Amino acid sequence: MASNAYQGSLFTNDFVESSIVDLLDWETLTDSELSALRTSIRDIFARFPTHQTPNEATTEHDLIWPILSALGWDQYLTQQNLTASGRQDVPDAILFLDQATKDRANTRPEEWRRYEFASALVESKRWLRPLDRRSEKRDEVTAPSTQMLRYLRRVDDLTNGSLRWGMLTNGLRWRLYYSGAQSIAEDFFEIDLGAVLGLFGFDGGLYPLTPEEQNHWFKVFVLVFRRQGFIVSTDQRTFHDRALAEGKFYEERVAKNLSNLVFGFVFPALASGVAKAAPDAPLQDVRESALILLYRLLFILYAEDRDLLPVREARYDDYSMREKVRLDVKRRKDAGDVFSETAARYWSTLDDLCRAIDAGDASIGLPPYNGGLFDRNRTPLLASIRLGDALIANVIDALSFIQSDGERRYINYRDLSVQQLGSIYERLLEHEIVRLDGEVQIRPNIFARKGSGSYYTPDDLVGLIVDETLQPLVSRHTEAFRAQVEVQATQAAGARRRGSLSRLDPALKLLEMKVCDPAMGSGHFLVSLVDKLADHVIEAMAEAEAVFEGGDYNSPLADRIEAIRNIILDNAEKGGWTVNEDQLDDRHIIRRMVLKRCVYGVDKNPMAVELAKVALWLHTFTVGAPLSFLDHHLRAGDSLYGSWVNAGIEKATAYG
Repeated sequence: MASNAYQGSLFTNDFVESSIVDLLDWETLTDSELSALRTSIRDIFARFPTHQTPNEATTEHDLIWPILSALGWDQYLTQQNLTASGRQDVPDAILFLDQATKDRANTRPEEWRRYEFASALVESKRWLRPLDRRSEKRDEVTAPSTQMLRYLRRVDDLTNGSLRWGMLTNGLRWRLYYSGAQSIAEDFFEIDLGAVLGLFGFDGGLYPLTPEEQNHWFKVFVLVFRRQGFIVSTDQRTFHDRALAEGKFYEERVAKNLSNLVFGFVFPALASGVAKAAPDAPLQDVRESALILLYRLLFILYAEDRDLLPVREARYDDYSMREKVRLDVKRRKDAGDVFSETAARYWSTLDDLCRAIDAGDASIGLPPYNGGLFDRNRTPLLASIRLGDALIANVIDALSFIQSDGERRYINYRDLSVQQLGSIYERLLEHEIVRLDGEVQIRPNIFARKGSGSYYTPDDLVGLIVDETLQPLVSRHTEAFRAQVEVQATQAAGARRRGSLSRLDPALKLLEMKVCDPAMGSGHFLVSLVDKLADHVIEAMAEAEAVFEGGDYNSPLADRIEAIRNIILDNAEKGGWTVNEDQLDDRHIIRRMVLKRCVYGVDKNPMAVELAKVALWLHTFTVGAPLSFLDHHLRAGDSLYGSWVNAGIEKATAYG
């Protein structure tokens, strides 16, 4: 199934591509209903001037609202104030499930109280306006996705969590946001309606969807955005509730299976292979080398499945793990082929790719990333050995495919969070490598984790800590900026100073924060911190620009984002690197800025430090931006220091 029809991680790749068909929602949406809807929406597009430059009002009235009406949304209210000030700093509309609910909302004298009766808010933009970047136009200074984050946060507060869904669209691309997501900025669902409908000029160009794929994705679009998807069914859940639950179940199941495979087969196989290839190496070196090799493999699988490496480039595919190893192993395994114990073609492919990721290779579109995980000087044992095709094939087969009913089903690492790296590492910490009867074996060691000083905080507690820590700081900076705006509002125009506002800009103030996790493990807390802090920075930009009367205040952060984007693009052009400009949107660059400016960590275990770097790199990927600064931000060391109380008492007595 082609995945260029959609993006975002609100729903898992497995769910929207395959397991969605198992839901009752899918079964009850008939072919005749879909055909009628497709005809209706294609007719709407046929009447719309897609190859001209329609403004926002035309796009909204002639395209967006007709499509929403076709999807069952005929009850709505437009321009609902979120504040008592009367300023139209609001989403374009809110949607209601029926006339009765809308009538109840209209009984509320305060417009902002009507939100609690709505099912979703809508923000519509002019045809083809980029959703993640601001425009040079005076009335488009804020990126649409930035506005959406701010609206969702405020509505979530106003309604005590009863309204948590938002739709953002430019007519061609349709997004669904959920304010309960770990990262609202990243965890959306977007579908390209032009590709799905095969619209001339917007059908995907060189990679159009097949008719079967168009049918699948149109049905997904309808299920996600239609009115019925927001109605609570007899199971007390909406379609979206079921979709989120299904995705979470899949992720947990695959992650558990992967952890069991790594623990039960992959790591022991790698450790045994390294030990046989280097029989004189100390066991500690064997263990560390096997761990590094395991995480190099996991890193590449994650990065390729998430398009963080240039897998869609013809010049890269001859060197990719997906094409040259994973799919080749599947083909040969399915055919019952034999793999050599001594030939090392797969090892050579892996080794060459690791070199390229570390040092860069412009000829295949790879910039250097300089992560310690791929540094050959740090792992001399791995640089001196070769592992046979038979071993690597079995390891790749275990990591890449779920075997069910005699078939190999591809594991897409796009669906797994980087926290899974930490959960795998956690299990491995509880075991040690030993030699018994000349064989390398893995066995439990209940003291291993205690000795390494490694402990892990549950997800819910991590989220609570981050929220309770950040929110007061966010509020303080926002209120300080708002107070300065109010001071300037009382001054004559000539006395107003934009510089004083810039110095208090809440987005910039948040980026001045320094947060250190003194026992970071493999980076679980820091990954969550990046998510939450980036969301707050994005919201703060929109908040500052909305607070300033007249709408002519732009956060200085906007210029810095643009400068970083231009530097990366310039370096990519000079270096011949492959650049996906979708990965250089405002939200991606802000996450990178948060990581570079705000995040620090210490851990006693050097391997945990390396894995934290990997997790944060994967989670905040920015094409063409190296990892080297993480070596200074995340350090191996003991954050606890002290001396025995008894020793201090004895010394005091001696001097007494």
